[in-house]
Amino acid sequence: MAFLLNLFFTVFEFVGGIFTNSIALISDGIHDLGDSLTIGLSLFFERKAKKRPDTAYTYGYRRYSLLGGLIAAVSLIVGSTIIIFEAVKRILAPEAIDTKLLLVFAIIGIVVNTLGALFAAKGHSANEKVISLHLFEDVAGWVVLLVGALIMYFFDITILDGILSILFTLFILYHVFKHLKEIIGVLMERSPEKPTIEKIVSVLKADPLVLDVHHIHHWSLEGETGLLTAHVVLDAAIDQEKLKEAQTKMHARLHEIGIRHATLEFEIGRECIQECDPE
Repeated sequence: MAFLLNLFFTVFEFVGGIFTNSIALISDGIHDLGDSLTIGLSLFFERKAKKRPDTAYTYGYRRYSLLGGLIAAVSLIVGSTIIIFEAVKRILAPEAIDTKLLLVFAIIGIVVNTLGALFAAKGHSANEKVISLHLFEDVAGWVVLLVGALIMYFFDITILDGILSILFTLFILYHVFKHLKEIIGVLMERSPEKPTIEKIVSVLKADPLVLDVHHIHHWSLEGETGLLTAHVVLDAAIDQEKLKEAQTKMHARLHEIGIRHATLEFEIGRECIQECDPE
């Protein structure tokens, strides 16, 4: 429902931008087009991402969920660049704007984006929650546009349309580059911020039989699912029964802090920890 509302309103904005001659309205249309792409591609790739692992993709297809965000980010950067160029031209050579019609579009924009955000808020996944927050941000943008339309209506300051357009676009680009940085970080297998490596080590060392932990590699498939590989040095006095018990407890503790898939290699009685390869 959020996707359909956003897609319908994107077309609505482009048509409204043409009729009102408002570059600010068209710039928000570019923004909503990016939102529609993000939501639509998320719907498509989420289905692909839920496929079970196979011999071709042994970790599964979860990273497909990143493609939607990547494609939408690139499209927004291209669209925003065009809008900034057109807005600068409009500031240098202001044009007449139908502010009455712009006010109507601003009010409808607040209503439609609020409905879309509320529909998305009903979801439970992290992806749905992010979309909901993003749509609520759009509502704030429409409130700003409404205020701008009122100022232009009463004071005939048409240059404000181009200024608002640039401000909207810079706001969009800030979030796009922030989102793009997160996507690239996941693709480059950067260690997630939570849990920290220090937290993981402390969880594994909670067992008194653990002497040391090294060769830690912590990454994420799509920004939500945490994966871990590590070497755990155990006391030489440990027997098979205690080893199995310790292993079960470690996996349970790791699961509690968000590590959904962990591969632990146990080294028995290796006290010369300094000689272990750090890589």
